[in-house]
Amino acid sequence: MKAFLIVIACISHFLIKAQEKSEPLLFRWQDKYAKKNMHKYVSYDTIIKTSEATIHLNYSNNPSKPYLLMLHGMGANARTNWSSQVKDLSKDFNLILPDLIYFGESTSSSGNYSVEFQVEQIREAIQKLGITSKVNVMGFSYGGLTAAMYNQLHQPEVLKLIIIDGPVKFYSGQMADSLAKAVGVSSIKNVIVPTTVVEFDGMKKAVMSRGFPATKKLKRQLLRYFFLPTKQIRDKQMDYLFERQSVYQNYNYNLDKTSTLLIWGGKDGAIPLSVGQNLHQAFPNSTQLIIYPKARHDAHFREYKKLNKAVIEFLKH
Repeated sequence: MKAFLIVIACISHFLIKAQEKSEPLLFRWQDKYAKKNMHKYVSYDTIIKTSEATIHLNYSNNPSKPYLLMLHGMGANARTNWSSQVKDLSKDFNLILPDLIYFGESTSSSGNYSVEFQVEQIREAIQKLGITSKVNVMGFSYGGLTAAMYNQLHQPEVLKLIIIDGPVKFYSGQMADSLAKAVGVSSIKNVIVPTTVVEFDGMKKAVMSRGFPATKKLKRQLLRYFFLPTKQIRDKQMDYLFERQSVYQNYNYNLDKTSTLLIWGGKDGAIPLSVGQNLHQAFPNSTQLIIYPKARHDAHFREYKKLNKAVIEFLKH
């Protein structure tokens, strides 16, 4: 979720000159890079009005390529989350990259924080683009749960499924808070959206397999401009999930019907490897599990070359 900051912060750490009341150069540079990277490999950038939301997405529609819907995690919008994937995957697939609702440029006045709502509005946006063929679906972290829910609700429309470090079926609030306490943070909500320097350091331990040099000043800027503006919404989303965790744990997400690739960081401190292992054990005939032993909650960044190759091979065979 936050791992893209590893690269960006290393490059930008000594460039941040902004005053307290202006946006740090870090964020302007990062977003400019992400946009340029996206537009280089994905054809269209558009806004779609659905029945209950406004969805921002990038997509391509080469008729010779199958579609791959890519659903990002809680720490970023689509262009940032998938910055290490778009170049390689766009060679073989029409990528569909929405900002999930309440992320990036996607909004809704509904106050609906369910994963099911995400799925239905994104599906409606895809249909409004005129895409009627089946799609492959891939999601990271919260997007991994959203991808699984897409398969739960619309399995006949899904070709193959990929879940990367996703809180699917075998994840719980108790497990989440236990993981948070292991890195010195009181709640998983303050790992996902840290509010203090101490919580920021705990978040790094949980999700980043490589650290980056950061002064307290830089950390406070990251908290103020990247994390704190999203905290209210993220807390509501996580509260919704944990209040209904028994419902989400009881779904089988049609994993017995859909060929599914599970990808996990072996040292993931946010969604532990045991979740992926339990999914594979529960659905041994339809799932494959790939583990990157040194990665935490950042395999799609740390091991992006291996991961991209594995995704392409899985989807093409």
